[in-house]
Amino acid sequence: MDRDGQFYFGNAASDQVGGTGWFLGQFVPAELGLRHQTGVELKWGLHPDGEKRIRPWAQGHATTIAILIRGSLRLEFHIGSMLQPITLQREGDYVIYGPEMVHSWEAIGDALVLTVRFPSIDVIQSLPD
Repeated sequence: MDRDGQFYFGNAASDQVGGTGWFLGQFVPAELGLRHQTGVELKWGLHPDGEKRIRPWAQGHATTIAILIRGSLRLEFHIGSMLQPITLQREGDYVIYGPEMVHSWEAIGDALVLTVRFPSIDVIQSLPD
């Protein structure tokens, strides 16, 4: 970071908070400068083959965009009693979903996913990955 707090140079994997993958958002201490944001959260998600969210869950307070960097990620959206599966399988594939969308996911092969969530609200420490 420069002396005036005008910019920050870092690494998403190294700058994650508490081993969560999240590296930008309200949960980053304000004294760390520009990485503390209330409008957006960013996660650099490294998911080994077979890793999955054990239970379907809705994030509840923000819109989420998941962008596949490498690997493959299968998601299931729970719409009423129906399951809507989708698979992010090509670099750059993405999905966007609202706060109340119940979903689960599983990494197929080692997957790297950049997650963007907005806004950033002070509940992140209790949220599952």
